[in-house]
Amino acid sequence: MSTHLSPAAQFAAAAAAEAEAEARALTEASDVPVDEAVPTTPFLAICPAAPPGYVAPEFPALETLDESLPEATICVCPPAHPAYVRPEAEEVTAVTASIGDENVARHVSAAAMFETAAVDSAVGSDDGNDVAVVVERKKVVDLADQELFPALGGSSAKAPVAWGKSAGPRSIGDVKLKRATEVVDLPMMQESVGQAVIKIVERSGARIDVSHNAVLATSTYVISGTPDAVAKAKREVITKLSPRVTQVVAVPAEARSSVVGVRGRGLQTIQTKTGAVLSVARDGDAFDSGEFATIDVSVSGDAVSVAAAVAMVEAAADKRTTRRVAFETVPRDAHALLVGKGGAGLRALQAAHPGVTLRIPGPLDASVAIGVAGERAAVQAACAHIREATNMVMSGSQVLSVAVAKRQHRFVVGDKGSGLRDIALATGCSVMVPAPRAASDQISVRGSPADLPHAVQMVLERAASLAIDTFDPALAAGPAYGRPLLYAQRALRYFHDRARFRRIESEFGAVLRVATPAAIAAATDAAQLVIEITAPTPAAVAGAHAALTSLFAAFPPHHFNGIDVEPHQVSMLAESVGRLQTVRSVYTLLSPTGGVLVVYEGFNPDVDRIPDAGERERKTRELLRQTLEEFRSTLAVAEQPVTLVTQVPVAQQAAMAAGLESLLKAASANEGASRVVLRFGSVASVEAPANSRVTPKKDDVLAADSVEVRGPADAAARVVSELERRVAQAAANLALRSFRNDIAVPQGLVARVVGRGGETLKKLRAGREVTIDVGDSSVRIVGTRADVDAVSAEISALIERLADETSETITVLAELHRALIGSGGKFVKRLGDKYHVRIQFPKHDSDDEPLGADEIRIRGGRSGVAAAKSELLELAAYEIEHGHTVKFTVPADCLPHVVGRAGSRIGEIKDASDTRIDLGDNTGSTVDVTIVGTRAGVAQARAAIEAVVAEQQAQADEVVIVPVKHHRYLIGAGGTRVRELVTQAGGDPDATGAGSCRVQFPRNGSTDSESVRLKGDRAIVEAVRQRIEELVAERERQVTVSVSIPVSQHAFVIGRGGSHLKQLQETHDVEINFPRRGNESNVKISGLPDNCEAASAALLALVREETKISVTLAQHQRLGGRTSALWRRMRSEFGVQVDAAHVDRAPAKPAFDEDSVDDLVYLTVALDGLSAEWILRGEASKLPAAVDAVNLALADTVESVDARLRVDPRSHRHIIGKQGAMIAKIRDATTCDVSVPARGSQSPWVSITGPRNEVDRAIEMINEAIEERA
Repeated sequence: MSTHLSPAAQFAAAAAAEAEAEARALTEASDVPVDEAVPTTPFLAICPAAPPGYVAPEFPALETLDESLPEATICVCPPAHPAYVRPEAEEVTAVTASIGDENVARHVSAAAMFETAAVDSAVGSDDGNDVAVVVERKKVVDLADQELFPALGGSSAKAPVAWGKSAGPRSIGDVKLKRATEVVDLPMMQESVGQAVIKIVERSGARIDVSHNAVLATSTYVISGTPDAVAKAKREVITKLSPRVTQVVAVPAEARSSVVGVRGRGLQTIQTKTGAVLSVARDGDAFDSGEFATIDVSVSGDAVSVAAAVAMVEAAADKRTTRRVAFETVPRDAHALLVGKGGAGLRALQAAHPGVTLRIPGPLDASVAIGVAGERAAVQAACAHIREATNMVMSGSQVLSVAVAKRQHRFVVGDKGSGLRDIALATGCSVMVPAPRAASDQISVRGSPADLPHAVQMVLERAASLAIDTFDPALAAGPAYGRPLLYAQRALRYFHDRARFRRIESEFGAVLRVATPAAIAAATDAAQLVIEITAPTPAAVAGAHAALTSLFAAFPPHHFNGIDVEPHQVSMLAESVGRLQTVRSVYTLLSPTGGVLVVYEGFNPDVDRIPDAGERERKTRELLRQTLEEFRSTLAVAEQPVTLVTQVPVAQQAAMAAGLESLLKAASANEGASRVVLRFGSVASVEAPANSRVTPKKDDVLAADSVEVRGPADAAARVVSELERRVAQAAANLALRSFRNDIAVPQGLVARVVGRGGETLKKLRAGREVTIDVGDSSVRIVGTRADVDAVSAEISALIERLADETSETITVLAELHRALIGSGGKFVKRLGDKYHVRIQFPKHDSDDEPLGADEIRIRGGRSGVAAAKSELLELAAYEIEHGHTVKFTVPADCLPHVVGRAGSRIGEIKDASDTRIDLGDNTGSTVDVTIVGTRAGVAQARAAIEAVVAEQQAQADEVVIVPVKHHRYLIGAGGTRVRELVTQAGGDPDATGAGSCRVQFPRNGSTDSESVRLKGDRAIVEAVRQRIEELVAERERQVTVSVSIPVSQHAFVIGRGGSHLKQLQETHDVEINFPRRGNESNVKISGLPDNCEAASAALLALVREETKISVTLAQHQRLGGRTSALWRRMRSEFGVQVDAAHVDRAPAKPAFDEDSVDDLVYLTVALDGLSAEWILRGEASKLPAAVDAVNLALADTVESVDARLRVDPRSHRHIIGKQGAMIAKIRDATTCDVSVPARGSQSPWVSITGPRNEVDRAIEMINEAIEERA
């Protein structure tokens, strides 16, 4: 054997020698002469290990190997050495065509396995197809034998044996080879593989020889033995001796369904064929978005299976899309160089690859990879171009560094990186700013030499764009104070709480970067609390700095003090905070974690009036000390906390800690803030609010199964009781749910019991406290007895149904399938649940027996299948009957009216016609309408829709220009005139659609104040428009005249409720305006000249003659007033209006003594010298007679008296009579005013007012009424 062969080839040659010996023995046993049988076992190999200069001998006449090729061993080795002479492909094909499928030893290189036979190797195929793979890829196959390949330097090769001449076996099938050999190259394992190889040999019965190449980090496994043993050993070697690797494949998000397949069948197929494990990110976990969205497919397994799985994933993605998304990683400082000045570089890249979308990350983006999306070949070309362009711009650029103060770096970066982007677009240079926590203050600028100065200048300008300074709070404590960090923490905490920094920012327009309260509490060095001041101008920075200095100077260290208390005690101090601030000017900050900080805010006269600074400081300290002592006293008299420990199983502690608030509420232990503190032994930390009642465990104090409760004794006891109750309840629930039942399930029905995606089990568990575990041939149910029995009964019934299952296929037109399935599958789901059947419609990706386009398969119990079939066919017949379809279009602007508000109108049309109406997208001038239903229903629905369209098209929307001065007239009082305009035009002002017309006047202050909009029925709108124009034309011709009417007669002329005025305006079509107030007598009349003249005459005709009569106040009270009989008689008999022009004020009546002992009391009021003046207005012919009638009535006037009559309140009802009949009778008979106290009043006095003789008569009638009913 040649010493120049590779170790793998040498192993293969040794195996070939063994095979040759066995073949000779087999030939001798079959009585075939050895010289006529195959004398040697030719070794066909592609072994590139031959040294340079080696010349392969010529092959024998391969064309003679048609059917006489004997048993052979083939070895496929790594790629051939450049000096190796490859035989012609046709010869190799001729050789391999003569080789059978069995008794072949193969030496598969790592490259060949990864590139050509990954899938076959992963599944451990032993069918000999690897040879075919070699032939298809035109791998060079040659014979390796001592006779054909003599060792270098040896004698010449022997004459080749003329194969195929003997009477030996004519084909490989005539002699069965008992051994095979395979060579597998795998990456080298880190640990020793000796023990694993021994176990594989023991299990498979094959021989395995192992060699390692430390330089290439590979291991070669030569496996020999029977074909079955070799195949089994090969599978185990690849599976167990290949390092586990994981590769992530990014596929376009749109190809996810193609890779995953229906219900994950695509992934299952890949895993089954390759042995790799695949996991796919969920839909919502896509990397990036838009056309750069990708889904990561993670592939894990040995190197061979991973390579095969990756190839299958890529192939599956290609079925959906040939688009690919690549992310080319380049140095971050190359991004701006690739974009170029003004984006010129990016535009050039995009122009060079028009079918590709490029995306270069921004300066602050986390990713540095350039996104490339497009077709696979175009993406690869673009990535290559990007790499080439990156090398070019990086090699042609220079770097300059400039020192910029660390605090000014953010000015260079700008808001969300805007500064860096501006510099990049303006100069084409990239700016690299150190990370905020980095110590360096150097900013690097990379770009072309010509653009670097401009970029550096822009960096320095942005750095200096804002003035900046710092303020150290610790220095404000003064050199004499020994704890500057504590002072800074206290002062900053207080100023944060009192919002003092916001005032300074607002006053000076500055920005103060102050540590957060959490950072203040955690600070360990005063440098961490330095305040940074930034402002547009140095003056603003200086002002803010001075304000900070003054602020901290006003609160020196002795203005602060504090103590620490337990968290549950904080709420006990809250009641005193407000009082202390009011009485002592001491502000208190209570921390939920137990810290108490007191601050003297000034304005306490007992302290501020002390002239001596030292004495004032001493007094301030004493004031704070007294405050803290008061807090301590409060806590001392309060109930002291206790610590209780109870046992809680570790498994329950996490849930209790998560539901801590509900636990404390149940125990009534959460009054105030942090009243009770709990520590869970097994809970290291719990996310909780700021006033967390959960503290980390202390392993040296608390056991893992213990919970410590600290707080007031009663509250702590209640919490412990609640914990123990919950532990006991959990134990009881566990015991209650421990009932178990096992049900045997035929193995073929297990999957059906589980249901698709576990759907059946989910339904069984819904609303029940059970767990269901499914085995190979049984189901175990664990839970409460009632639920277990119920679930067991349902599963047993399900098994019986499945055992009785049948399948039937019905034929229904494919166009009806959608209607049978229903929206979201609701119809088919209802049938499945109702009859316990499974209904399948044709699917291209189904694993079941394929269905025709018009077929539907029903599976389930016999009775259920029959019922479901009947209902499906009935539904199909109904759909055929109601499946008439018509399509048409409507104008897009009519669509809202067809749909109606919230779909009301289209819903009414659907209900009335019993049809389904689908409306297309409103994207153009028309909208598609599809109606499905019976022929009559479709016609009815179409007619209704077209009627709506016609109605809308009959609508008009016009604008009339009307001067603002006419708007009020056209609108009329309360909109009456505009409504009359619509009514007169034949429309309905309240209608919509046909016969409607809406008149919209502009609002006050509108920019288009003269536009009046008319919208509605076209005919009505046109009529209203014409009428408005006529009215406006008339108004333009109108005049305004004035008529002088005495002010005293304005009310009479207007009439009661404006009756005269309305009648005049309507009769003469004018507008009459009386002066609102004052002594103005002129009345304005607006209208056409003739109308105004007629209206003036009518107004003057209403003016009456006047005369005045002076009467005494007593006569006025007796006879006057609008409701008096005298005044009413004047109006009715003479048409004369009587009004009081002046009435003197009467003196107050004397107080009546309710306790008077008299039964009758007369009250008198002196009215001497008091008078009233009456005005009588009427026609000149009737006025004298009216005056005479008035004077006659005045002459007959008798003096009026006011009397009080004592009557038992129980008899008042007799005076009133039934429904007031008696008192009305008395008043009419005597002309007196009779008043009885209100019901429920205890006053006995009845008031009677009138002439003396009539009053006496009224008293007699009252007494008679009482006596009659006594």
